[in-house]
Amino acid sequence: MGLFGFGKKKDNPVKVTTAINPIEQKKKSPLYIVDNSIPESEKQYYQDDSYYTLVSHPGTMFEQKVITFDERKKTAIPSENGLYVPEILMLYFCKQYPNPKNGYPGYWWFNYGIRNVGAVLTSLVDRGFITLGSAGKYQLTEKGKAELAANEYVPYMHTKIKRTDFTAWDMNLILGHGDKSGFMAIIEAKEKENQAQQEKHNAELKASLQKTNPSLAADLDVQDKQLAEIQAAESKYTADKDIDSLIAFWENLWNNGGLTFDGMKWAFRLADLYIKVKRYDDALSFLDRLKKPIYQDKAASYRQRIEEKKTKQKK
Repeated sequence: MGLFGFGKKKDNPVKVTTAINPIEQKKKSPLYIVDNSIPESEKQYYQDDSYYTLVSHPGTMFEQKVITFDERKKTAIPSENGLYVPEILMLYFCKQYPNPKNGYPGYWWFNYGIRNVGAVLTSLVDRGFITLGSAGKYQLTEKGKAELAANEYVPYMHTKIKRTDFTAWDMNLILGHGDKSGFMAIIEAKEKENQAQQEKHNAELKASLQKTNPSLAADLDVQDKQLAEIQAAESKYTADKDIDSLIAFWENLWNNGGLTFDGMKWAFRLADLYIKVKRYDDALSFLDRLKKPIYQDKAASYRQRIEEKKTKQKK
């Protein structure tokens, strides 16, 4: 039986079907998946059926077809124990299930093509990878622990690598069969390759801009230099935890013209540092220096939070 119910037999009712959202039909919304095998008691942990579209971000530059798990299995490489990427990932997250507090995340469908998460979890129980613990949540069996340890690349790619063109599915094909422990070397090589490509692209863009708009090119050079200095100072702080030196760096930056570019994170960095060391009055004074309209809503929120901290400090 096909996923979408084509060529169905009378004695084999369809469990998974597609539908058109009637409200959005005029906007040509994509087909979405209706899985009738999900028990009524579990539907509260899923979004409405119309959420599970066959195309993500339709009509935008990020539009992408959702590839179902069954379709992925045709090309993906299973582990030695027969598990595929999303099944291994479920071992990593199993302690949150069943009955997740905030429901099953959308990535199970959009990234891994799984509509009925509960059914896959039950399958993992049946195959001896997880078991239901006394607290009502799944826990790994010894078999499950060994499986997860042998395939660490899956949770790492899911939690650490945010690129849509280099996913756990891609790593699965690169690693192939056998030992999976070399995945970090592959990631590092990929990052170096991407960095080299980006630097080449930036150099070409800068060369072109210097010809067409030398003034803008000069401004961008100044911004790049300042950003590099910021990153170096932040990296130093990450290593030595010398917050006084980092505060001095940011104070010097703002006393010499401030940021040469707009950015919420860096614009409020000094205020964050002042708050961290409980220099609340200095934080309030600094917020007065942020004059641009784009910063005003966040500055107002910061002022309220700082005043609340000052009140607690006096008690």
